[in-house]
Amino acid sequence: MMSVKGWTFVLLGAALVVLGTGAFLLFWWHEDEREFRLVPVPRPQSARAAVPVGPGRTRVGTGSSAEKDPKAAVHEALTTALGPVGGPPDFLVLFATSGSDLRAILAEVRWRVGQRTRVFGGTCDVRGVMTDRGFIPVSERGYELDVAEGKRGLAMMAVVSDEIQFGTGSADFTAYPSVEAAAEAALRQAIASAGKTPDQVPSAVLTSPTIGDEEEVLVGIENVIGTTGVVVGGTLAGPEAGAFGDTAVHDRGVSLAVLYTDLPIGWTFEGGFDVTEPRSGVVTKMDRQTIVEIDGRPALDVYDEWLGGRIAHLLEEEQGRSDRVRDLLTLHPLYRTFRSPGGQDYFLFSHPWPKDPTLRDRAVATSTKIQAGETVNLSRGTWDILMNRVGNLPRNAMIQGGMSIGRRPLFGIGCVCGGVLGVIPPSERAKLPLLINQTNHEAPFVANFTWGEQGHFPGIGNRHGNLLSAFLVVGAKG
Repeated sequence: MMSVKGWTFVLLGAALVVLGTGAFLLFWWHEDEREFRLVPVPRPQSARAAVPVGPGRTRVGTGSSAEKDPKAAVHEALTTALGPVGGPPDFLVLFATSGSDLRAILAEVRWRVGQRTRVFGGTCDVRGVMTDRGFIPVSERGYELDVAEGKRGLAMMAVVSDEIQFGTGSADFTAYPSVEAAAEAALRQAIASAGKTPDQVPSAVLTSPTIGDEEEVLVGIENVIGTTGVVVGGTLAGPEAGAFGDTAVHDRGVSLAVLYTDLPIGWTFEGGFDVTEPRSGVVTKMDRQTIVEIDGRPALDVYDEWLGGRIAHLLEEEQGRSDRVRDLLTLHPLYRTFRSPGGQDYFLFSHPWPKDPTLRDRAVATSTKIQAGETVNLSRGTWDILMNRVGNLPRNAMIQGGMSIGRRPLFGIGCVCGGVLGVIPPSERAKLPLLINQTNHEAPFVANFTWGEQGHFPGIGNRHGNLLSAFLVVGAKG
């Protein structure tokens, strides 16, 4: 007959078997990668994250990858991002370099985190991706899109919080009668997914539109929340651009996110160029996003005069190639001035380049819709000043939000113009996240390299420009 001690060991062994079996059932064997993934437990949309978050708690993680294979990239970036979070996040920001397989990335993300997580983002300039963990270079030359074989970039931020209500929405522009209608529908969807109504203005709206329709997107947003609502974001980059929705990728569309919170929020929307140059003129003819004439003359002729003939000189040196001309104009962009009712001036820059690479057509293309009759001014900058201005974004955002610049925020989300990144020498680009980390007190952040930027001018409304940076910081209570 078995002793009491023997029966104790038997019962203990049986309990361990039951516990082991139960633990095994919580995981699913992933045959392709020979690894385990956590299967989210089905729960209502309003439920909190799987890992309990105590009152007043926000957890944030970031991750990135240079893997070309979407599954490998998502696995590497998501594993790191979910480390501090502990489970499926409430909100996930995704930025992937142009040329990445966006649909495979989104499918893999959904397979791993489940359907409840709200997703925002889209494509990034091919030069690289950036988080607080560092800069991952992909291509040195952006315009030629010479992506190294086998290299891509993916950056993400995961957030779980009981202090912030997140909502996301997206729209395919081709499915609506106008871009404005599509943006309005996407914003209403985002507000509803946050459990709010359109009369409740979000603390901030994050934007990621595809290129060419940004002004119309802002009109659609302001149709819902008015001109006082704060927009922060940037244009999705690349000829293979795409916007992430919660369940689909839009080749021509917009990804939006809204934040509702009582936490302190700060933001900035700025350039880093000298605006003391005396050169200016009135745009007398436009063709959508192309300046045809300034002061009744071919736009490029006027521009060349402002620059002392440097455009013609470079064209002669380069034997008809316009690469260096484009770099010259990037460091000498045009800008318009907007004055608020309170008398504050805001400067909205436009990235100019020759419409015709041979310069026979003397028009100047931009990525903004300047109106005939508006005054454009000449500015100038240098790559080192621009780089240091990027590093100061969190500080400026905190000051605007009335936050202490000596206190670490919870996280930051931003965008930096791909044109600005392009004039910074490749050997210096790795310093960008280091500079941001200094003023952001090592808090998690993710930033897209964009082909246009959107932001808020107090007393005026939201505007779209180029060669700018936009940055949002969310602070802790107290």
